[in-house]
Order: sequence, then C-alpha cells, then structure tokens
Amino acid sequence: MSVSFEGIGQVCATFLGAGIQEGQAVKVSGRGAAAPCGDGESFCGAVLGGVAAIGYEINRGDEESFERSKEATQEFVALCRQAFGSLDCHDIKGIWRQEDIRCYRAVEMMAIFLDEVLEKYGAKGETA
Repeated sequence: MSVSFEGIGQVCATFLGAGIQEGQAVKVSGRGAAAPCGDGESFCGAVLGGVAAIGYEINRGDEESFERSKEATQEFVALCRQAFGSLDCHDIKGIWRQEDIRCYRAVEMMAIFLDEVLEKYGAKGETA
C-alpha cells in the first residue's frame, strides 16, 4: 500500500492497494492496511481514528502485540457500538451532531473509551 499526501492541507489522502479503485472510500484494518469499503458502509471517522490509534500504540509487528491490538480494537468498537447503537457516521450524526459543536460530544466519549482501552492493553510508551 502507498499513501500520497499530494495537496497537503486537503482533507484526504490517496490510498493505493489491492482492490482499491481511484476515488473509492477505504477503511483501515487492524494491521494498518487499507481496504475498500463495501456498498453502504459509512463508518464514523472517530471510530476509524481510534482503531488506527490502537494499531499504532499497541502493535509492534509481532504476533503477540498484533493479537493484543486486535483484542483492544474489538473492545473499543464494542464500546462505541454499545454507546451509540451503530458505527455508521450517519446514524451517530443523526442523534449526536449539534450545529455549534458538531459531533464533539460523541468524539469526546470515543476518546474516553480509547483511553481506557489503551490503558488496559498497554500502549507502546507504557510497556516498551
């Protein structure tokens, strides 16, 4: 996979990888790879950011830390799904978005979940 940040300051990056078409929305896997989103998939960006942070903070490239990051990801996603009833951006935004602060409260809750999960599973800085 390669990532291009041509046009720095824009809101997106370009991902090139197996099965990804130009301009297609992608999702990030627990191993840090990009994969195309299926029809109708619309994940919350804060959830995806949390998943990426878990992979970055826990996964060191060995099988043990990969398994820990996978467990941490599953727990984080479960906490978000339980709190918001969905991982779909449109579902969460439909309930949680306020014009003046956008989705701040939802993102704040996800950050708390992320902090709890990282503490439980040990981030790189804590266990290295």
